This record gives sequence, structure tokens and C-alpha cells, in this order.
Amino acid sequence: MEIEELAKRVALVLMDKHYEIATAEECTAGLIGAAIASQDYAQRWYKGTVVAYDEQSACKVLEVQDYTIRRNDFVSPQVVSQMALTTLYKFNVNVALAITGYVDGYGSTDVPAGDVQICVARLINKSVSFAYKKIKVKNRERGKNIEEAIKEALILIMETIVG
Repeated sequence: MEIEELAKRVALVLMDKHYEIATAEECTAGLIGAAIASQDYAQRWYKGTVVAYDEQSACKVLEVQDYTIRRNDFVSPQVVSQMALTTLYKFNVNVALAITGYVDGYGSTDVPAGDVQICVARLINKSVSFAYKKIKVKNRERGKNIEEAIKEALILIMETIVG
């Protein structure tokens, strides 16, 4: 399924449930937010995206503790859940998505191929629940890995909301 179709489905689910969403993105650099914002009537249920493309920005803007990064790695469930939780409360929404990871292709000399961590935080009756997904980088091309991460993130949003 293409990103546009997945984003439409996310929009329909959010509108049906009367939920609002915001995102915190690292490796996708705001592309998930762009896909969501391109949907009809997005201003009614989409509140924004924070792009924190490095650890320092995540600490300052998304209140991720430096200790958490040092102890668990930047691409970890602990970091991505903190990103999602901060986004949930800063934007005052029902649903927050956070994503971080290494999307460079295999064979890269700069950064080793690795994982992408995705978290969706959902607030219901003052209680927060988390859903996680970890994906492995599969392609040699960075763009394809980013596209796959976006698709998986949109799917996790739908799965979390629909239950």
C-alpha cells in the first residue's frame, strides 16, 4: 500500500474517533507529518510535528534525558517512548507518534545499517498506553528505508487507534 493511501486511512480513523494527533520525528525528518497534513480537513485533527534530527535537539525540545540516551542508545524503545509522551502532552492530543532510527543502507561507510524504533502513545481517560514497532533496515537505498519507516509508522497509528 502506498503512503498516500495509508495517510488517508489514518485521517479517516482519526476523524471517526474524534482524535487529534501530533508527531515527533527524527529519521523521517517530518515526512510522516507532511503525509498526514496533506489530507483533507487535517487542520481539524492534526496539530503538528517536531523534527529533532539529532540527540541534542531531542534532549532540548522533546525532553529526552541525556542519561536515557547514554544508557539505552538513541534508537531505543526508552527514547522513542519519551519522545511520544512529550509530544502527547506538549500538543495536548489523544495520539502521538514518535520515530527514530538509522535508515542508511547497508554498505554505508558513515553509519552502520540498523533499526528504526516507532512508538504511538495514546491518551484515553487520563491513562496513557504505548504501542511499539521495531523494523530492520532492509535496503541499500536510504530513500526506500525512509519510505518503509513511514508506512510502518502509519500502520502502527491505525492499529493502535482501532485496537
